[in-house]
Amino acid sequence: MKTKKIITELLVLFGLLQASTQDIVQRASAQETVLSLSLKQSCELGVEKNVNVKNAVLEEQKADYQLKEVQSKLFPQISAYSDFSYFYAIPKTVLPGEIFGQTGMIAVETGTKYDWHSGFKATQLLYNQSYFTSLKVAKRLEAIAELSLQQKKEEVIYQISQVYYLILTTRNQIAQLNISMQNTSRLLEIAGIQRENGVIRKVDYSRVIVNKSNLQTQIDNLEQLYLQQLGFLKQIIGIENIAEIELSDSLRFVPIPAPAALPDLTNRIEIKLLDSQIEVASLKRKLNRQLYLPTLAAFGQYSFQGQRNEFDFFKGSDRFFKVGVIGLSLTIPIFDGLEKFAKIKQNDIEIQQFLNTRKETSSQFAREFSNAERQYENSLNALRRQQESIEVAQEAYDIGLQGYQQQVVPLSDVLMSETSLTEARLSYFNALNQLKNAELEIRKAKGELLNF
Repeated sequence: MKTKKIITELLVLFGLLQASTQDIVQRASAQETVLSLSLKQSCELGVEKNVNVKNAVLEEQKADYQLKEVQSKLFPQISAYSDFSYFYAIPKTVLPGEIFGQTGMIAVETGTKYDWHSGFKATQLLYNQSYFTSLKVAKRLEAIAELSLQQKKEEVIYQISQVYYLILTTRNQIAQLNISMQNTSRLLEIAGIQRENGVIRKVDYSRVIVNKSNLQTQIDNLEQLYLQQLGFLKQIIGIENIAEIELSDSLRFVPIPAPAALPDLTNRIEIKLLDSQIEVASLKRKLNRQLYLPTLAAFGQYSFQGQRNEFDFFKGSDRFFKVGVIGLSLTIPIFDGLEKFAKIKQNDIEIQQFLNTRKETSSQFAREFSNAERQYENSLNALRRQQESIEVAQEAYDIGLQGYQQQVVPLSDVLMSETSLTEARLSYFNALNQLKNAELEIRKAKGELLNF
């Protein structure tokens, strides 16, 4: 009997160990599907996987090939050709009859019914000042594409940071509501005991139950919002295929040194883009002016020509004649109906538009920086006030709860102090989120978003 009992106990113990092992494996497997992301990792993934950044990378590659397209004009342009013609009516040339011992003008056929001309043509650009300017334009467009890529990266980092801070705010607010839920549960226990002892009325006990239910509703709503925000963050980053993510950073206050003066606005990608666009417009104006200059090119042609009245080109070895020519081609523009003049005037207007935009953009960025500084100071002051409010509300709640337990403070005062404490905690994280966004605006104004 003892042996059977020992065997039974061992089997039970083995079953418990096996179940515990399976539970540990399942938990480890579940943890492997969760991707932990810091703000820096989120920005790095966003720069790598966001669809807008990917398209900007492709646009940069496209600009590189456009530059190669322009550069190709500097090399010899070689082509092969083959032209076959059938003259059902042979062209005629009118010649004086005296050539043939006759009088008057005589129409003489020139050519044959069948004409086959095949060969190679080559041209080489020797001088075209506008070409070299167009090469500079292509290089600047390549630089603009690179700046546009950096701008897309900044936009993604800015958006990811905003959403990341918002999610941390929501997560902390959920945690604070859970603390309030614990306090309310504790108050509900005390109220339940007092109701059983006939100290409080049933309606007072019901008010605590309603307060707890309202808190649970707030928690449920915030948890749903939290999941939606996580989904939005995954979409921005470009990791929708990841089942679950969690944020490893915490929302905390880290003071930043106040800048001594207005930062150098030329560090902003938008200003660099405008400067590059002004340069491109100036180069295009220069290019249109250079279209008045002559163009010099070399050409060469080597071909075989066959002319027959019958289609017998492949009979015999002397059916085709060699034709070869080399030479120079000089083109001098004289009059184009003022087309180039109109293009130059359009370039002048475009340059002025870019200059106006740059001036307004610089002023706008200066205002944004000043506003971001003021917002940071206001948010910092609001954060400090909320810290003080939490301390005061916590003290009032502790005193009220203690007085309620001693039956010297009414339940309504306790519920009111608890609500004030919860609101103070939620407002604190809202103020912290605003502070982080103001800090983000300052980094954006200084052109430091890519230094994450």
